[in-house]
Amino acid sequence: MFQVPAVLFICTGNIFRSRFAEAVFNHRAEAAGLGWCAFSRGLDPEVTDFDGISNHLRDALDSRGIALQHTAATKNALTTENLKMSQLIIALSGREHRPVVADRFPDWIEQFNYWDIADHDRLAQEDAATVIEREVVTLIAEIAAAGRE
Repeated sequence: MFQVPAVLFICTGNIFRSRFAEAVFNHRAEAAGLGWCAFSRGLDPEVTDFDGISNHLRDALDSRGIALQHTAATKNALTTENLKMSQLIIALSGREHRPVVADRFPDWIEQFNYWDIADHDRLAQEDAATVIEREVVTLIAEIAAAGRE
């Protein structure tokens, strides 16, 4: 599906956290000429009926000058096929997501990397956006450095 290596960002509903990470990564990777792309999925996108670009996501991207084209227009559920096409898999919250991954994708659990970014019931979305952006910037630097080795 992808012509370049891909990072898969995963959260619960694929409404904010993973799609924000996807957009920040794609925006910054493109600007840096990294040669990687990102996409996002949700472990439980049925958690909400909302399907689209939330105002919180739109605002977080707008405030950073990131175009909506850097994220999907709708939420998507995680599949094994998504995992197979990814060179790097990042779940946004180990506490929330590791048990679901262990249950639904047990053969893949060792392939996952876990960040520690809580959902909106425990961390304000703008605060989450700040942490996600910082983690994505670090990730891009690590990928770039590994490419130079």
